[in-house]
Amino acid sequence: MAKNIYRFKGNFKGFLFILAVGMVFGLLYYTQALVKELQQQSREFLRFRIKIFEKNINTEADQDLSFFFNEVIQQADYPIIYTDTQGEPAFWRNISLPDTLPRPLSPDTLQILKKLIREFDEMNEPIPISYRGTVLGYYHYGELPIIRKLRWLPFIEILVVSLFILIGYLGFSSIKKSEERLIWVGMAKETAHQLGTPLSSLIGWVEYLKSSPERVLAVIPDIERDLKRLQKITNRFSQIGSRPDFQEESLQSLVDELLDYFQRRIPRGKRSIKLETHINPDLPLLRLNRDLFSWVLENLIKNAIDAINGKEGTITIRADYLNQNSVYIDISDTGKGIPVRDRKNVFNPGFSTKKRGWGLGLSLAKRIVEEYHGGSIQVKESQLGQGTTFRIVLKIRS
Repeated sequence: MAKNIYRFKGNFKGFLFILAVGMVFGLLYYTQALVKELQQQSREFLRFRIKIFEKNINTEADQDLSFFFNEVIQQADYPIIYTDTQGEPAFWRNISLPDTLPRPLSPDTLQILKKLIREFDEMNEPIPISYRGTVLGYYHYGELPIIRKLRWLPFIEILVVSLFILIGYLGFSSIKKSEERLIWVGMAKETAHQLGTPLSSLIGWVEYLKSSPERVLAVIPDIERDLKRLQKITNRFSQIGSRPDFQEESLQSLVDELLDYFQRRIPRGKRSIKLETHINPDLPLLRLNRDLFSWVLENLIKNAIDAINGKEGTITIRADYLNQNSVYIDISDTGKGIPVRDRKNVFNPGFSTKKRGWGLGLSLAKRIVEEYHGGSIQVKESQLGQGTTFRIVLKIRS
């Protein structure tokens, strides 16, 4: 199962990478297509405008040609150079050189202008300006500033998005590593805690037998009980991350076993905690992994015991039909309750309201119920100072 998960993650990451690359190339293609279309429209409009002025200067004998240059050249918002029939620059606009340079032009200035003319001609075919059948010169023009900006826009967008993705990736990686460290430490603590009770009990029995060897037969049932507990703990941890085995189990039997375990371990003396059950005897057998699902109920009962900070309290387990296809299991306590702001976080790894808690119990419970048993778990209700009810919903297997 773990190999399948890693293989799925690898395939999914590869799919996301290919999708991202496809989106980038799609964005570039679409933007460049728009730029080309806009550029073509700009060329057509410019040619139309020049032809209109060309027609105007050819209709009247005394047409002032300076009007054409003022209207077409001086009002342009894109780089242009007008040359005579010999290719010598006469007017220019919106280039790196000022348009008021003294004449005749210096060799360096001419070299710069002719280089720009060649660049403009590679972008756009020069437009001849005719007057009564005679070509007066040529209109060389470059790209509109807006087209140049649009051409670079997708690269800027990709750069900005890439930076955001990089920052997000580094941030989430840091959070994930921190969470993984917390989970590993928590799992180690949880393992030590789970093993600690039966091991301490076994150590106590060994010391007891050293001083009273004649009591071996009387102690053996308790030792066997602690050894079974160790075996159950081993089974629980070995099944996390693998595909567990399921069998038809009686919920009543499972709860009775848990209550027998807790009856000997709940606080005594000044505190009095009652364990009550209300389970519909007509419930069908449920397809469960007994070790894992008992761990879920055990964690919920432990949390309920910790939540009862008064002298008295009650923990109640209810189970009945939710509908014809599902059953519910409610674990209620009369403890301190959960603040509203914390209810959405109680199942997150590492979240705990207890000073000595590692916040893995409910996270493991959620994983076992939802991922392994196909059910759901939630905080059904909680009121400060009155208690909390957790609800588990399981489907009835037909």
